[in-house]
Amino acid sequence: MKQSRYYFIIAILIVILIASGCKDDDGIAANQKIDASKQPTMVSHNVQTLLSDSGMTRYRITTKTWLAYEEQEHPHWVFPDGLIAEELDKHSFEVKMSMKCDSAHYDRSTRMLNLTGNITIHDKNGSEITCDSAYYDEEKALWSLNSMVTITSKDGSKIETNQMFWDRKASKYYSDSFIRMQAQEKILEGYGYESNEKLTTYKVNRVQAIVPVNDTRFPTFN
Repeated sequence: MKQSRYYFIIAILIVILIASGCKDDDGIAANQKIDASKQPTMVSHNVQTLLSDSGMTRYRITTKTWLAYEEQEHPHWVFPDGLIAEELDKHSFEVKMSMKCDSAHYDRSTRMLNLTGNITIHDKNGSEITCDSAYYDEEKALWSLNSMVTITSKDGSKIETNQMFWDRKASKYYSDSFIRMQAQEKILEGYGYESNEKLTTYKVNRVQAIVPVNDTRFPTFN
């Protein structure tokens, strides 16, 4: 009888040990189901690669971390540690546009790119764009540039605003926000703006001020 009780106690201890062994270091049961759709289907580090669109090599990207979520309702890519991307001409492979940022999110179903943090964009005309956040609609070829937007052209013309749209199909910039522009030895301020990509032909709506650049009564660009 004592021997049977001894074996019974041993059996209980074995069951307890097996149950405790089915948990990881965080106390999560090993048989707990994990939602695969919320996990990245690909994790890549220190990536430099070319991407194709419709069978043509169109982009060159460099990133420290690339997370691909292909099993979600809206498949997307996340670049949490920054992204450098270059758009290539489909015939000559010359760089048409380059951009870099602190983090990025690309929705593959809507073809929308969201950039955040220390954004710098260079276009084919030699202009430089900086801002804090930006959205790019790939289907419409339309940029929405937001927060602390600065555009500097190759010849030194400069625009500052809080929001600017860049329509790449129409090759123009436009905005309804307050604008401050330095061009041709003068500073213009107003609400509403439209220009070509080179900033050589432009229109400022509802002009608030026109000031010579060397007028010391007004602050100038750094």
